[in-house]
Amino acid sequence: MTTLERLSRILAQRYKVDPARLTPDQPLAELGIDSLGMVEMLFFIEEEFGVHLPSEGAAFGSLGEAAKYIDGLMATQKVQPRPAPEQAGSSPPAATDSGA
Repeated sequence: MTTLERLSRILAQRYKVDPARLTPDQPLAELGIDSLGMVEMLFFIEEEFGVHLPSEGAAFGSLGEAAKYIDGLMATQKVQPRPAPEQAGSSPPAATDSGA
């Protein structure tokens, strides 16, 4: 799953944005997310991608720009891409016998 797809999934799930509206050139300002929601989204980005955003924040014009910015942070911070939740595997870990 690409960064753009994962970012789109966050917007669709957390903010109930219609996935059909989530194109790379979609201006983020037109998605109906208020300023508090945008700040909250930065926390979701850090959690989802394992990056640390600068303390001064980050501004993105479009969804595609946000994805490129995240990719750049991951490269700079040497973050290994995390599998998306549905790619991480849905099987529970195997039980082990501790011998007790």
